[in-house]
Amino acid sequence: FISLLCLVAQRKGMVIKMKKLKVVLSLLLTACILLPFGGMFSQQALAAGKWVAAWSTSTVNGSIKISGLSLQDIIPSRSTIRTELTVATGGSKLRFCFSNEYGAASIVINDASVAKTDTNTKAAVLENTLTPITFDDKDYVEIPAGKTVWSDEISFQTEALEKISVSLYFENFTYITSTGLSNGQTYLSTGSALLGSTSRVNNRAFSASSEITIGSGAITYHTVPFLSKIDTCSDKPNACAAVFIGDSTLVNDTYLDYAIRAVNAGADNVGIVNEAIIGNKLLSDGTGMIGKLYGDALIKRFERDVLTAAGVKYCFVKIGLNDILHQFTKSMAKSTPKYSPADIINGYKTLVSLAHSKGIKIYFFTKSAWNGYERSFLGQTGDLTWNAEAQAMCDELDKWIKGNNEADGYIDCSPLADPSDKTKLCPSFTPDGAHLTYLGAIALADLIPLEYIGVKAPNAKTVAEIMNADPYAEKRSIEKALEEKKNEPATVAPENNEPTTNGQAPATDIPVTQLLPSQEYTTGVPATVPFIIPSTEAASTSALFTYAYEEPSSSTIYNYQGSDIDYTKKDVNYVVNDVDLDVDEIGSEMPIGFILVLFSSIVAAAVIVILTIGKKKEEF
Repeated sequence: FISLLCLVAQRKGMVIKMKKLKVVLSLLLTACILLPFGGMFSQQALAAGKWVAAWSTSTVNGSIKISGLSLQDIIPSRSTIRTELTVATGGSKLRFCFSNEYGAASIVINDASVAKTDTNTKAAVLENTLTPITFDDKDYVEIPAGKTVWSDEISFQTEALEKISVSLYFENFTYITSTGLSNGQTYLSTGSALLGSTSRVNNRAFSASSEITIGSGAITYHTVPFLSKIDTCSDKPNACAAVFIGDSTLVNDTYLDYAIRAVNAGADNVGIVNEAIIGNKLLSDGTGMIGKLYGDALIKRFERDVLTAAGVKYCFVKIGLNDILHQFTKSMAKSTPKYSPADIINGYKTLVSLAHSKGIKIYFFTKSAWNGYERSFLGQTGDLTWNAEAQAMCDELDKWIKGNNEADGYIDCSPLADPSDKTKLCPSFTPDGAHLTYLGAIALADLIPLEYIGVKAPNAKTVAEIMNADPYAEKRSIEKALEEKKNEPATVAPENNEPTTNGQAPATDIPVTQLLPSQEYTTGVPATVPFIIPSTEAASTSALFTYAYEEPSSSTIYNYQGSDIDYTKKDVNYVVNDVDLDVDEIGSEMPIGFILVLFSSIVAAAVIVILTIGKKKEEF
């Protein structure tokens, strides 16, 4: 371009002072030479790391009062709580968010630490990994009522799907007001869990029986007091986060199962976290006897739990069922606001607008079947009965979810339905008609395309394959029974036309349930569905992969929350095939730097030629 300007100027008869031109060209040459290094600097900045959400739980008000009696949990004075959790993606540093949003008074955390979890013993940690958590370089923090605080950044190396434990010591008697109800397991120990200093921790002070929970049996919610978010500093290419948010049909391991599948496909750069709340609604806060546990309306908490999440790029929403069903319950019909499907759809549109304004892709789940769900909780039974009116409202919401052109996609939950009655969940997927079992969460996670988080891996294993589980075994059994019943020959009445016992006609319709083995639900896994735990050798060769250019990490334990499977990563680099991660950030990949170097070389050569010609003309 500069050469053309010189030629044009000469042909036009313009007088050009070559000395000044040399100065200008020298400056341009310097800029062109330095330009590629700018790309290198951006690579170094990328290597320095990016903060990404690695774990979260949505905070609710844990103080419940019934007839003036407070039912909130307490932490006795001089006691320690320890929360075991799984980080979805790894990094070199961690930072922690603690919440007192619903507290009526300040709380003081007198000591805090993080350590890698000892996966062989409940509520135990690996003592040599214990690292203090500090606040403005102090080992304690006071959190005012209604506020949240972030810890200092601390150096703590983690890997995707690794389990860590956060321990908090309280010198004073403390009410548990602000708390999560999922995504971790918290244990209580009276006395300090620290032995003299933060360099050692007393594992013997804890026991598996000291877990803080609400509910019972298959519907048990795990209390996570005060801790609400953990971010990691990731140096992985295109590191980002995906947030699951919704009601109790997502208060399970669906998000973690999906993370397992993503990591198995080579995408360990995405922090997949969960912000679902039991009983949560889209448009209104929780109401009723335990309404505080149902949390703020999702549309109200969307900014706190999604829009401000570190590195968030994707959002998965499963909400709206309670906005409809709570209107038809005995306990909340009078206190809950009445919303039409049109009102809820307008709420969906608001979420889409908010997400897109921040460059976040948003996906909706359709309503999972709920016929048979009675809202049996804390001793109450028969609070809800399935009816066609409520189902029609759900169907109208699903019609919009499947047909709109505003959101970025949807997940169809209909494969989870019972083949004999589409309004019900398949029995192996639910303990109560609405919530999901261990197998139900696996099945739902496998319905979510990996492409929704930018991962192109057509040959990726399903969660069921990774876990050696068969979620659809019972569904196939029901379908087979229905087909056999359909093909049964018609029953021919006796020739003498004698009536059967009690004068009733011969029965020709045999209930499907009589054709199936009985189901027993104790841990959420049907007794009739086989579940095989793979050997460590089998799991280590196929379960988890890393990018080929990363340094291997030895003896890192990947413990899947909610199962007994440990994945051990060996000192081997695995090359990931058929994986194509979307790249949206210009300048973050090496081809850009190569192009800049090539361009600079061409410009430099052109300048040298011009200077040489100018030199000869001056000498002439």
